[in-house]
Amino acid sequence: MAGQDIEADVEVSLREAYQGSQRVLELAEPDGSTRRLEVKIPAGVDEGARIRISGQGMAGNPRGNLYLRVHLLADPQFTRDGTTLRTTVHAPLTTVMLGGEVPVPLPDGRRLMLRVPAGTNDGRSLRLRGQGMPQTGHPDTRGDLYAEIHVDLPTHLTEEQRRLFEAFAQSLGSTV
Repeated sequence: MAGQDIEADVEVSLREAYQGSQRVLELAEPDGSTRRLEVKIPAGVDEGARIRISGQGMAGNPRGNLYLRVHLLADPQFTRDGTTLRTTVHAPLTTVMLGGEVPVPLPDGRRLMLRVPAGTNDGRSLRLRGQGMPQTGHPDTRGDLYAEIHVDLPTHLTEEQRRLFEAFAQSLGSTV
């Protein structure tokens, strides 16, 4: 008689979904014992996905399958929409005015340098092509990561800095 299939829930972090991972599960057997099983969480897995682990269900001939239902944990730094990721990065006023680079974190812990064009406005999103989530089953094909720029304004100015900003404002025809 064929073994029954088993369904289990598994919580996955964005980092695990970004790069794929291994997970050790403990499954309860009908006799009350527990069985440890190492399973692979594929890169790109999304909320609600079902992962089939063949032959790891209830005993029988043939043994049933194990189905894992994926639940993605919220991430404080990234939001996800399919293969698209979004994050926020802070840039100094001088960088957005003159142009420059800012570090952008990736879910796997790496950082990339993002070129910020001169004159970038607060709230503008810049794309890092191919740095988003991988497509399930195609880990070499990735979506994009969008970094929303938030300008960090100086809160305390020296007298010299204030004088320079006032001169800059006058050159633009602004009143101080």
